[in-house]
Amino acid sequence: MTAGEDTILVVDDNPAGLYFKAHILRGAGFTVAEAPTAQAAIAYCRAATPAMALLDVWLPDMHGVELCRRLKTEFPGLVVLQTSAAATSGHDRALALEGGADSFMIEPIEPEELRAVTRSLLRMRNAEHALRRLNETLEQTVAERTQALRQANTRLEIEIAERRKAEDALWHAQKLEAIGQLTGGIAHDFNNLLAVIVGGLEMVRGALDSDKELPRVKLIRLVTAAQTAADRGARLTNQLLAFARRTPLRSEIAHLPAMFAASEPLFRRALGETIALRVSLQDGLWPCQLDPTQFEAAILNLLVNARDAMPQGGAVEIAAENLMCPPQGVSWLNDVTPGPCVCIRVSDTGSGMSPDVMAHVFEPFFTTKDVGKGTGLGLSQVYGFIRQSGGHIALDSDLGGGTTFRLYLPRADADADALGSSHTATEALQHGSETILIVEDNDAVREMAVTLLHELGYTVLTAPDAPAALGVLDANRIDLLFSDVVMPGGMTGYDLVRRARVLNRGLKALLTSGYTHRGAADPDEAKL
Repeated sequence: MTAGEDTILVVDDNPAGLYFKAHILRGAGFTVAEAPTAQAAIAYCRAATPAMALLDVWLPDMHGVELCRRLKTEFPGLVVLQTSAAATSGHDRALALEGGADSFMIEPIEPEELRAVTRSLLRMRNAEHALRRLNETLEQTVAERTQALRQANTRLEIEIAERRKAEDALWHAQKLEAIGQLTGGIAHDFNNLLAVIVGGLEMVRGALDSDKELPRVKLIRLVTAAQTAADRGARLTNQLLAFARRTPLRSEIAHLPAMFAASEPLFRRALGETIALRVSLQDGLWPCQLDPTQFEAAILNLLVNARDAMPQGGAVEIAAENLMCPPQGVSWLNDVTPGPCVCIRVSDTGSGMSPDVMAHVFEPFFTTKDVGKGTGLGLSQVYGFIRQSGGHIALDSDLGGGTTFRLYLPRADADADALGSSHTATEALQHGSETILIVEDNDAVREMAVTLLHELGYTVLTAPDAPAALGVLDANRIDLLFSDVVMPGGMTGYDLVRRARVLNRGLKALLTSGYTHRGAADPDEAKL
């Protein structure tokens, strides 16, 4: 605050007028400074910055309007009251106000009027200053709050990032736990299967080494047991692939009533005599596009879980009805394509599940059974199959109040061609004399294929990879190229077929792969 901030500067070259106005204002309690010229007024304002200036229009060194304009430009907060004792027109008053004057008075001025106008102008000035300070305070407050909010947002972003890291670490730990359960379930089952296979082969090998002839019945029993164990291992692998949704489905248009009618005896045997089974299907049930074998296995898995939840017996109901997806009131079913679908409901009167079990029931290798009594893949396989078929699975359960699984499958177009076929007839093995080139990097698999094809009368040539196969093709007449898809050397089976048909136009090719997801042909490769 400068020395003249509460001072009123009176500027008039007429000594009488200067004294009169200064005397009135001092009598009203104001601090007054006097200046006889425009230059003196400018000098005082630069030194002291008064609160208000009373400027006479007619000054010897500068017109009062020009002085007002200069003061307002240099001191924007200065209040200016323009006065004039000469004859003044409306144009003159307007010119003064446009020059920046806050008010205009014509002399002679009544003392009370001068005091009142002065107080009014100063109140307006003080109010403007208070408003300016308030705005400055508000701007500062907003800036501080904005900075605080920005810092809070930064902390929140850091916390979110840390939480995501923690969630990722938790998920990783859960996966490791799942792998631990895998070693307790899957490894146990595979060891049992391998024990049967290896034990049978050792007995056969021992008999061959000692030239001891095994009875035919015993030999058949050993081979059958090994074959059964191998089939069980293959089914277990398919369960793993089904959960990963990498098992290629043999989809076809399936009519569920006929399928349930054919499978009902199997379902009843799986449940046992102490559990009653009721099948209730809506008339006119829509067909679905699915793999019948996988579907039967999925329903059987649900029934086996229901059976294990009812050791003292109980009841199971299988019901199916046509619905429009998502069903009314089921807003969470948002990842199913809207439209007609079939809902298959499997309900039991068993012990039910706790919320914690329900939260993990579809996870791979999760099981509530003892180690070695379950792999934890059953419900995971069901989930994988249903999702792979374009559907959704839902679960309702109360501890002690039973469990209900609902499978939602989209309706199939009855006129559409089936995506696959389910051939059940086994054709007799065909013998031949043609030349077959086998391309396989796994020595054991390659030798087994050679042995089988030799037994059928074919001439067999081999190559461990695609580049070697091209050399064989260039030097020999080949009737069939039998190749793996995924091989070392930078060339796939599809690449090999393309190159081989440059050497031998019209060459027939048969491709095979143990990698279900990497061996699948894309649309261009399927044209080979």
